[in-house]
Amino acid sequence: MNEKEYDKNSIKKIKGLIIGILVIILLVGGFLVFFEKIENGYVGVRYSMNGGVKDQTLSQGVKFVGLDKVTQYPIRLQTVKAEKLNLATEDGKATHVSITYAYKVDSKKVSDVFKEFGSINVEDIEANWLKAQLLKSSRAVVARYSLLDVTGSKSTEVQQSILEDFTKAVEPKGFLVEDVAFGVPDVDAETQKSIDEIIKAGQEKEKALLEADTAKTKADSLAYQKVKAAEAEAEANKKLSESITEELIKLKEVEARLEHGWVEVQTGEAIVDTNK
Repeated sequence: MNEKEYDKNSIKKIKGLIIGILVIILLVGGFLVFFEKIENGYVGVRYSMNGGVKDQTLSQGVKFVGLDKVTQYPIRLQTVKAEKLNLATEDGKATHVSITYAYKVDSKKVSDVFKEFGSINVEDIEANWLKAQLLKSSRAVVARYSLLDVTGSKSTEVQQSILEDFTKAVEPKGFLVEDVAFGVPDVDAETQKSIDEIIKAGQEKEKALLEADTAKTKADSLAYQKVKAAEAEAEANKKLSESITEELIKLKEVEARLEHGWVEVQTGEAIVDTNK
C-alpha cells in the first residue's frame, strides 16, 4: 500500500469515527428531548406550548413525550420544614417556630394543580404558596393561646389545630396534608426565664398537692383501720353477750360444783357449806 492509499484510508476512518460520534450525540440528544423520566412516587403533567395540558398524567418510568414539556408532582408523602415562622401569641408575645409537615398531591387533581400554578416546579410551590398558607394558619391558631399554653400544657392542642386549619386551606387546591410537627418556640432570655419560673412553681404546687393527698390517704387509712377494729370488737362482744343464756349459766354452775365439790350460800349469820 502506497502513501496516498494509506492517507485515504486514514481519512475514511476519521470520517467514520466522526459520523459515529455525531450519531451517538444525536441519539442521546433525541432521547433527552423526546423522552422524560418520571421519578418514583411522582406523576407528570404533559403540556405543549400550543396544545395546552394533556389530561392524561404520566406514571413513573421513562415516557416518550415528543416536544411536549412535563412538570412532575409528588403523590407520595413529602416532608417539608418551614424554618422560623414569625408568630404572636394571645398575650402579645412574639416568637419564632419551625414547623414540619408531610404532604402529597392528590393524584386525582394533578392536572388541576398544574392549571392553577402553571409550570412552576413543586419545590417553588412549597417555598412560596404552601409556606404562605402554613404561616397564615399558624398565626391564626397561635393567636388564640398564651405563650405558656403554646410552650407547655396545650402544645399538642395547638399542633392539632394548625394541622386542621392548614389542611382545610390547601386541600381544595389538590394538596393533602397528613401531619404537622410544631417545634419548640424560640423566645428571648427574659421570657424564657419567666416561663421556667412559672413551670417550676407549677411543679412545686403539684408536689405539695401530691404530698398532702398522700398524708390524707395515710390518715384515712389509719382511721379506717381503727373503725374496723372497733366494729370487730363490738361485734365480738355482741356475739358473746348473745351466747350467754340461762342454760349456759346453769351449766357453768354444774361444772364448777363438779370441779370444786362445793357451793357457797350466803345467809344472814354465816357462810354455809352445803356439802358438809
